[in-house]
Amino acid sequence: MDTILLRYTDLPIGERAAFELVCARHGFAPAHFDVTATIDSHDNAQARLVTVRRGGWAQSYHEDSAGRWVREFETDLNCRFFK
Repeated sequence: MDTILLRYTDLPIGERAAFELVCARHGFAPAHFDVTATIDSHDNAQARLVTVRRGGWAQSYHEDSAGRWVREFETDLNCRFFK
């Protein structure tokens, strides 16, 4: 299985803007998190697995529609997962 690793800056600008807005709403900056994504190069749907890390905590989100991972990330912030 060949995978492609994407860094935060490689993500679509709309997703980055939404992530930055969610961070700001909760008193964080994007720099507080390490965001990466992987794509299976053999997957025709190009679904991604986005992983967000902060300190010793990490959460992965399956991304099959644009921006869904950001909504799930905000749900985790609401539940104080990353604090």
